[in-house]
Amino acid sequence: MRAFFRNVSPRRAIVDFWQVFTAPSEYRRVGLLMAAAVTGTIFYAMAMEGGTALPRPPEIIYFPSFLEGRSDAEILAENKAATAKAKAEEAEEEARQERIRQMYKAVGDATGVETKRAYEEGKAEREAWRKKVEAARKEVLDKHMVDNPVYDAEMKKAQTEKP
Repeated sequence: MRAFFRNVSPRRAIVDFWQVFTAPSEYRRVGLLMAAAVTGTIFYAMAMEGGTALPRPPEIIYFPSFLEGRSDAEILAENKAATAKAKAEEAEEEARQERIRQMYKAVGDATGVETKRAYEEGKAEREAWRKKVEAARKEVLDKHMVDNPVYDAEMKKAQTEKP
């Protein structure tokens, strides 16, 4: 066991290094430069990895809709405004998509391609998708909403006013 520790001792490693380094050889300088280049490359790669500091803490954004002291009327007004904005954006996007569809239809008509059937099929698919999404939303709301006669009356009133 002593022979093993004698061969791996730091003193023995330094003595071996000095003997090899001081021995006359035509490749001594090249070997030294290559060893320094490899070692320097490894240290440079480790330095470029970063990680010298802790990451920045996350930035917290507080929503003004969750402020304390709001009345139910303020909450309802904010919800109605947000819903109207979302519906307006959705209608604007649908109008943009319809303009694109009309352009494709005009190109198809000009080139002699039958576009009416494809347009009607697409319209039916979009309507079926809207109904499916609306049914899924209603299912989620029915599952998680508590009975609210005021809300139910407003929904019935809004549905009867819808053309």
